[in-house]
Amino acid sequence: MMLRDCRTPRTPRLRRDLPAVRVVENVLYLPHSEARGQPSALFDAARHFIPESVDVRGSGTTPSWQRTDWPQDWPDGPPASVAEAPEETYLFLGGAHLHYGHFLVTTLPRFWPLLRAQAPAPVLCYAPAHPALWQPFRFAVDILALLGLDVRDIHAFEAPMRLRRAIVPAPAFQEEGFAHTVFRDLCREIGAGCYAPDEVDADERPAYLAKTRLSGGVRRFANEEAVTEILAREGVEILHPEAMSFSDQVRLFARRQVVAGSLGSALHTALFAPSGRRVVALSPGPRINPTFLLVDALCGNAVAYLHQPGTAETEPGAFGSQQTLTDPRAAADGLLRRMDRMRAASAPGRGVLSAAWSRLGRMAGRGRT
Repeated sequence: MMLRDCRTPRTPRLRRDLPAVRVVENVLYLPHSEARGQPSALFDAARHFIPESVDVRGSGTTPSWQRTDWPQDWPDGPPASVAEAPEETYLFLGGAHLHYGHFLVTTLPRFWPLLRAQAPAPVLCYAPAHPALWQPFRFAVDILALLGLDVRDIHAFEAPMRLRRAIVPAPAFQEEGFAHTVFRDLCREIGAGCYAPDEVDADERPAYLAKTRLSGGVRRFANEEAVTEILAREGVEILHPEAMSFSDQVRLFARRQVVAGSLGSALHTALFAPSGRRVVALSPGPRINPTFLLVDALCGNAVAYLHQPGTAETEPGAFGSQQTLTDPRAAADGLLRRMDRMRAASAPGRGVLSAAWSRLGRMAGRGRT
């Protein structure tokens, strides 16, 4: 079964203004606790949650993971045992989501005030309270370092805390919702140190980002390895993002003329690369999550989303879901054809004959993979 283009809605409209920033006095910070089960929003002196402090998905207003109800066992306000934080003012930047994709599109969008500027106050998050707890998540450590932050600069409290003042910027990107162009500017500033300007589009060899070595995750194709084996024989380089540093992933997107992969958060790395990337994504179904389209619009990228009719759900195993492609050979051929078309369209004067020679060149280089 040949691949077909996915259905994608109209390109989302980007917001060119800056997100709102709210300054609030007498704030309550409530971290995760067994009693409440999850972190909370920040609360003001009237015991109302601060809307800018919560994460929302889509176009609604319902928080996606935080509790916004005042603690029932504090009907008269915080008890006297709740301490006051040592600093006069904190810059509250939400929760540190230590999953790669969610860190990029949920955590990082709150860091836009740090674009080419120092934090106006100590940074406070819902985050690991000890530096050692960050170390398994090197991507987060590395991204913060490229922003000029050490994880020791991220304050977090393990118990409820009174804040005399909090600066609370709204996010510059909301999953499935909206995107401000300042988020693109922030990501490009972070990524600029990962590649040299003369490296952009320097490598013609296409790359495919595979999930075949993941032991668990959100989703994957159970028989993706059958696709990658064919791609590798055709000269496509098969890479595994989890084995690469963050900088190497950004450099890959900058250098390669075409990057392909199964649909997933690894494709969000294009946010940090130069605009105009060319990406081919293999999707489990015909509909694409709007978050991907927002990323594409911010980046100004040309992205082909493809799916194979008949792709079926199978046992999820250690993943949120797994799908089986009906015909891995046809899927691989469809990916190769689309990669060739994208490369041909990207180079002036490059046509079908040139793309065919490129295909032959890849075949001659099979032994390199």
